[in-house]
Amino acid sequence: MKNINKKLFLLLILFVFISGFLFAASDDDEDDDIDTYVESYSLGDQMFFINGGVFIPLFFFDKSGEVMDTNLTLGGNGSLCWQVFLSNHVSLGAELGGMFALSPNKRVLYMIPLMVKATYWFRFYPFEVPISLGLGGNLSILEEAAHIDFIAKPSIGFYWNFNEEWAFGANATYWFVPQMYSGSGKVPESNSMFGNFMDVSLSVLFRF
Repeated sequence: MKNINKKLFLLLILFVFISGFLFAASDDDEDDDIDTYVESYSLGDQMFFINGGVFIPLFFFDKSGEVMDTNLTLGGNGSLCWQVFLSNHVSLGAELGGMFALSPNKRVLYMIPLMVKATYWFRFYPFEVPISLGLGGNLSILEEAAHIDFIAKPSIGFYWNFNEEWAFGANATYWFVPQMYSGSGKVPESNSMFGNFMDVSLSVLFRF
């Protein structure tokens, strides 16, 4: 039952983010009325984010679908993100992040993702709700062992605009990290796992 619940939780999270992007694509006209109350963005407007918060290990599953514990503690998470607006609602940029968490024998796991990140912005003056998807590479380090994997990070945020330049908010981000092995090296193919994690962070946003 525990394994089924975790699988359902993963499917629910993915459904929420996918639904958000589909809704964003169809809701552009409805948001035009809201935009009359807030400053509009145009091509070339830029933003810089500083994020920091808590890293939450969820579970692993293997190629057979078996779900297992991560055996990691709660950890810390931080990232820097730059984005440029392509239109009034869509921005694109890059994010460099990092996390740490402890294993049961107190070994420290580090993950350092570098991603391209696309965001769609909903506005409810003076608030904004960004829905984002980041894709890129992730460097995992555990003592002397290191591995580079693909990473996907869908996220949703909630920001309050203090003024035209500064905004403050929070984000919830899902980490999907498939760590695959071909079996040609020292690590057998059976060690391939799909990592599922989450972070909740506070954020400072500066526009320029």
